[in-house]
Amino acid sequence: MSEPWESLALLRNRDFLLLWLANGLWWQAMWTEQIIFGWLALDLTNSAWWVALLGFFRSVPMLFLGPFSAAITDRFNRRSLILGAQICGTAGYAILVLLLWQGKLEYWHLASVALANGICWSVDWPTRRAIVPDLVGKGRVVEAMMLENIIQGLTRVVGPLGAGSLLAFIGIKGGLMVLTSMGVAGVMLVMAIRTRSRAPVAPGGLRTSWAQMGDGLRYVRRHPRIFGVVVVTAIMNAWAFPFMGLLPVFARDVLGQGPMGLGMLGAASGFGALLGLIGVNLARRRCSNEWLYGGGSALACLGVVGFACSSTFYLSLGAMVVSGIGQAGFSIMQSTITLVEATDEMRSRAMGAVVLAIGAAPLGQLQSGAMATVWGAPLACGLLACGAMLATLGTMLLLPGFVRTRSHH
Repeated sequence: MSEPWESLALLRNRDFLLLWLANGLWWQAMWTEQIIFGWLALDLTNSAWWVALLGFFRSVPMLFLGPFSAAITDRFNRRSLILGAQICGTAGYAILVLLLWQGKLEYWHLASVALANGICWSVDWPTRRAIVPDLVGKGRVVEAMMLENIIQGLTRVVGPLGAGSLLAFIGIKGGLMVLTSMGVAGVMLVMAIRTRSRAPVAPGGLRTSWAQMGDGLRYVRRHPRIFGVVVVTAIMNAWAFPFMGLLPVFARDVLGQGPMGLGMLGAASGFGALLGLIGVNLARRRCSNEWLYGGGSALACLGVVGFACSSTFYLSLGAMVVSGIGQAGFSIMQSTITLVEATDEMRSRAMGAVVLAIGAAPLGQLQSGAMATVWGAPLACGLLACGAMLATLGTMLLLPGFVRTRSHH
């Protein structure tokens, strides 16, 4: 059993430190992008549907590339894949800056960059996860994920607050320029990583990739803890998390806030995630990883329900904190359970199944956008989050072998 903050020793590992810092910039850019893109889309279209559709474009590649992510990530050097995805994302931000500078930026440009970033993310995210055990060893994965979630939690506070401040003080153009600069810094950090990590066994051609995808799904189905992670991941992405895509609508139209208020709402969720990180670190000695994962997911849903019911800004901030606390358990244990339970040979394919489950997000975005257009954002998001909470608790209770009662260390 490790002491609470023994994981900080991992930062003495040069390659892991560089990856950790690069991931921090990656998360910072992602939160900043969501705030800036969402506010700009609302300003351009004045429509909850088109704001939600932006989230659809960002997440739909996972629905199609998720099944093949292992075939892609196992074929190439993992560092090179991360670097290529980082460069593509940075180029997209730079193109938006040029379009805005020329006064030609339109909604479809935002949607195109969101789609391109989603394609990169569907390969980038599982690769950033799969490379971790190669850098720190499989026995230190939990500690590495704790460190990852520290910096992810910090960026979830600083990212939305910074994005709101950028919008308020230097405008969309300045915000996009800062976003591009973050991407450039991330590229430089990834370039400095020396590891040549890749999968133990290289995949074959297309037919082999199809067979391996089937093998991976069957492997996940035979391992109830990984399968439970995949099921809950699909539930949360389809019903609980789409409310984040409508945050600009809540901020402006429900709570009467400007860009700073939007940034504060996003930051409140990040602050909750930091509190949840501390809670998970303490509770994992008494509770199993699966209990923390399922319980955190249910708590995140409860926070969304409270947020949807609130019409007061400060009460909404509190609900976002509660949701963030729950999301910490979901986020930390989603990768931890998958990476620890899977064999080295099946690690990328198991993460590919998780990415496939995240592919439920675009369906959730379409559903939440349509419901928000008809019933309003609060009722739409509240109903979806209630459904997610009930489905998550049902999975914990009814899926045999998913939840262990005690922590194993």
